[in-house]
Amino acid sequence: MDDKPSPGLDLRHGFVHKIRKQLVKRDQSEKDFETEKMEVAKRQLAGMKKPTVRRPTQVTYCPPARRERSNSTSSAVSSTSPNPSSGSTSGDSDVLAATTVAREPATQYSTNGTTTVNTPPTQISPPALLSNKQDNMAGRGQGWALPAAELVDNNNYDISGFGEEAQWYIRQALQDPTSLRKQDLCQVFNVLMWRAMEEPDYARTGAELCHAIIQVEVEKEQYDCVPTRVFQSHLRLKLLEQEMEAETLHEQSVSAWVGFVRFLCLCYHIIRVKGSPLMTMVDSVFNCLSLLALPGPLKNEMQVDCLYNLLVQMGPSLDQTVQDKMEDLFALLRDRFLSFKTPPLARHRLLQLIELRSGGWEMEPGIQDYYSRAGKELRG
Repeated sequence: MDDKPSPGLDLRHGFVHKIRKQLVKRDQSEKDFETEKMEVAKRQLAGMKKPTVRRPTQVTYCPPARRERSNSTSSAVSSTSPNPSSGSTSGDSDVLAATTVAREPATQYSTNGTTTVNTPPTQISPPALLSNKQDNMAGRGQGWALPAAELVDNNNYDISGFGEEAQWYIRQALQDPTSLRKQDLCQVFNVLMWRAMEEPDYARTGAELCHAIIQVEVEKEQYDCVPTRVFQSHLRLKLLEQEMEAETLHEQSVSAWVGFVRFLCLCYHIIRVKGSPLMTMVDSVFNCLSLLALPGPLKNEMQVDCLYNLLVQMGPSLDQTVQDKMEDLFALLRDRFLSFKTPPLARHRLLQLIELRSGGWEMEPGIQDYYSRAGKELRG
């Protein structure tokens, strides 16, 4: 008896249509679940905050003798403090004016005498810092003048490019970060980052200041049971937050984008905690370098120079710590070099980087002179 061929599955049957609809519905539900999962992760990362410790508001018992002593001290301080309602000097009027400005929602801050940059709405405005500084000084019993011990300038760092108020807080952070409130210490880092975005040449200075502040912070908290490291934690979260807005920042200002990339990469390159780099920043560093290697940025001379200079500075250390990521990055650079859509100057820079890495990050003087002459000719 001959076997008849099977007629196969009838695709017109309603059961087949039902199975197909269920498969499409399951695929769509999986995609929606992954999308919702990514959105939740982004919101959690953007709004990540440490839980604040609430202190009890109940008044503790104070002995009568100590109570009388505190009352006499407070009356003596109130009698010697300046009266704002009476005729004040020019210095007092400036302080009162600054305090009045602090009550209004500030939208700008000044890092020097002439430049003004918009302040992100999520940050504390510097006028609020000014009033806080006055409160701190009044609490120390120094009146309206800056404490002389806190005006000691650190000659190792040039902070003259920052405003007077920013310089005061930077000096305080360099001497003892734990003496500042959490929001004031976070604002110090914000000013350093904004200054680097405003002028990319300040990126190295800002990274060196961050390194110095973190070293003091680690030293001050070495005997704490649970070190908080407020400045170091805020540095990582703020850089991550700004990295997530890379596309918007690049569209608004190429110079600010280049300044941010330089600042982030130099923070990773310079900052050391107990002799080790901040390895949590590795992915951010390579994400930014990969963005600079895209076809669009390679058409801009400023971004090409930024990519070249950063890899020349950081290449040897990155090859030792994360060689696999460097292999992926240079595979991308080789593809961009072989593409005919890449401009001649960018191809010249990429070839120089590839040859420099193949030679162990060293290049003979003759080859270096050749690349220098060729670069000048391409720049015209």
